[in-house]
Amino acid sequence: MKKYITIDKKYLLIPVCAEKELKTISISCQGEKIYEFNVPVKEKPDGHYGFHYYAPVNMEEYKGKTLLIEGSIPKAFMDAISLSHTVPENLQSRPLLHFAPRTGWMNDPNGLLYKDGVYHLYFQYNPFDTRWENMCWGHAVSKDLLHWEQKETALYPDSDGVMYSGSGIVNEQGLLGLPEDAHIYFYTCAGNKSKWSLGKTFNQRIAYSTDGGNTLVKLEGNAVKHISGENRDPKVYWHEESKAYIMVLYLKDNEFMILRSKDLKNWKKSQILTLKDSWECPDLRRIPVEGGGEKWVFWSADGYYFLGEFDGYEFKTDGVKLEAYRTKIPYAAQTFWGTEDVITIPWLRTKNKGKLYTGVMGIPRKLILAETPEGLKLRQNPVEEFRKARVSVSVSQGEGKVFYMMQKAGVVEISVHMQSPCDFVVNLYGTTVTYIPSCGKMNVGKETVQLGKELNDFSIIADGEIVEITADNGLVYAVFEMESDSKSGNVTVDIGGKAYVDIYRVE
Repeated sequence: MKKYITIDKKYLLIPVCAEKELKTISISCQGEKIYEFNVPVKEKPDGHYGFHYYAPVNMEEYKGKTLLIEGSIPKAFMDAISLSHTVPENLQSRPLLHFAPRTGWMNDPNGLLYKDGVYHLYFQYNPFDTRWENMCWGHAVSKDLLHWEQKETALYPDSDGVMYSGSGIVNEQGLLGLPEDAHIYFYTCAGNKSKWSLGKTFNQRIAYSTDGGNTLVKLEGNAVKHISGENRDPKVYWHEESKAYIMVLYLKDNEFMILRSKDLKNWKKSQILTLKDSWECPDLRRIPVEGGGEKWVFWSADGYYFLGEFDGYEFKTDGVKLEAYRTKIPYAAQTFWGTEDVITIPWLRTKNKGKLYTGVMGIPRKLILAETPEGLKLRQNPVEEFRKARVSVSVSQGEGKVFYMMQKAGVVEISVHMQSPCDFVVNLYGTTVTYIPSCGKMNVGKETVQLGKELNDFSIIADGEIVEITADNGLVYAVFEMESDSKSGNVTVDIGGKAYVDIYRVE
């Protein structure tokens, strides 16, 4: 089936029947293919072609031109394709502070950087379904790390592959013939992951922006050619002591590579290292230690991390694997370039049942290493902007039950500080949260996890269906997804011993 359409509006709207059978459509201009996507299609439409939402594709550069859309798809699908001056809104309820895409699938955070008062969050994105496919780079911005605005999709798949994860820096050295305030992005072009790129390999490539991160332009050629398998997820930063850019790259299994470059174009392999149980999305950062000093930390997607030393050439570790997460929902966290504190955002692997989007981002958290009886461990507490946005609505001291009625939809934080560890029960709009210190188990709704024994301070943040819990002043971190996405109603805290209970509303 073919359809010709002349672009006289900003957006081409593709109808999406979420999670139906995938069909490939291609879009060409003057005989040259410019896009190819796998789109879920209703095979046997009954009269009117019903669908869940429109996925917009910005076509400004093709305004006035006639495009050819073709694929083995029903005529009703073609008839439903439309043009619009604006992006259709999704009016469904969503978290208030946890960024979620307007529609579609989202996973790994990419290209996190801070410049000129703006935080940039790029992310793995499939605008055309609520399942993983068609990997693009989505884009959102914020001035406070709490309230995000989704921008135009930044990178689309091309003939060499789909757009896998990567990182971003600012061109402070004035390299690549670009201005010093240009944004530079490293990403994996994943060949052979689409019909359009059959037979191609995985390579590391560069895109740049000279308009503050809004428009990304792909550079021709590879920054790092294919090394092995599905090598991917380049994380790049400047290492001052050795005067070079460092790239950490996932290779295969539990294997990673460190590379160095002086000019961002020519990369030399420096080290291959194997880290137990670690898998993709590496990050290597110098993390401050409370009370003074610092330590290098190598991080992988599952939240496993290793402490060590790094001289710009090799990372040396004792091989002891530490765990940042107590649940499986947080994944593929990345740290920001350009912030004074080390700030991280994880992707939260939520199901978002009944929604037109899948996946949300975690609340940004500051990383610092703390001394514990077992040695140094990461402390992960929400960024200062979160603390400043809190408004105290209830303060209680003693024991027994605390009640608060959340009348207006919002984000609530319950802070519990016990004089000594004791049982407690929290009811969040009908979902029960319990902790038993003698066995260390926490229950959230129907889910039970081993959080740790004899913990005596907790922060419980509820934002729609998302609950983020930290204990021991951020040394313990877990995320849960509730069945309900309520943002208002009754909140009760029942403590089995003496405690301070503070309840905050987060604006």
